[in-house]
Amino acid sequence: MRASRIVSTVALSMCVAGLVGGCAGGAGSGAAVRSVPRTAQAQDDLLKSAQTELVQRCLTDRKIPTPTSAEPQPADGQRQFPYGIDDPVWAAEHGFGIAVGTGRSRPATPKLDRTAAARQQRLADALFGTGRRELSTRTATGFVVRANSDGCLAEAQRVLYGDQAAWFRTDVTVNNLAAAAHQRVTRDPAYRAALARWSRCVAPVHKAEDPAELRAAWQRQARDLGRRQATALQRRYALAEARCVRSTDLAATGTQLERRHTAELRARYADQIDEHRRLRDHGLRYAVRHGR
Repeated sequence: MRASRIVSTVALSMCVAGLVGGCAGGAGSGAAVRSVPRTAQAQDDLLKSAQTELVQRCLTDRKIPTPTSAEPQPADGQRQFPYGIDDPVWAAEHGFGIAVGTGRSRPATPKLDRTAAARQQRLADALFGTGRRELSTRTATGFVVRANSDGCLAEAQRVLYGDQAAWFRTDVTVNNLAAAAHQRVTRDPAYRAALARWSRCVAPVHKAEDPAELRAAWQRQARDLGRRQATALQRRYALAEARCVRSTDLAATGTQLERRHTAELRARYADQIDEHRRLRDHGLRYAVRHGR
């Protein structure tokens, strides 16, 4: 699957959720003139609201119906352990943090009928454009991401940021730096050495080369177990993972290396980071000026 298709799929979900969620009041709402928010989260919310309103206007002009139901939201309270669970207490209570099924097969997702499929395709074409993808950039992880410049999303970004091609290039680059840093960590000799120590530590419970393999082993075994047994096994494996992560400093090594690789990547891509910040500031000023 090409990176551009992955990005398009994710973007479609984000656009649909944003369109359903609605937008902030426009210039005619009578609100007082605002200044650019100080916090990054508030700035993100403002840009998202402004872009959503511009996309909605474009779709309306093109007579494209917008969705009427929201996408399901991810569950709250999930913790992220990018380099293995390092909290034995959490692992003893939550295991890997993976919900245990009932053991019964889930019903297949119903296929869209032709009318619904055509409507969805029309929406996707209007959002992302059609034909040859004119825009292309390579991320720090090595993927080539492509996009069209004739869809409503591109039009909204052109209005909001002033230069849609530059925004696409810098936004893709900046948003992939964290993934690139993680990729570099997993290939770093220091991390590989810590991972080998972890593998030897966890072997008495289950042989696995890394935490992902340990999770996969549990999932395979859980298919043939009842809920209680599957839950107990998940907690046993997760606790073994966490204890070995602690004793081998796997997560600490990963976190330390990530800081170093992140700094190196930010230095390497400093020009694009600065340009992304400039375009983002342009978008924030536009959103405030137009009462988004």
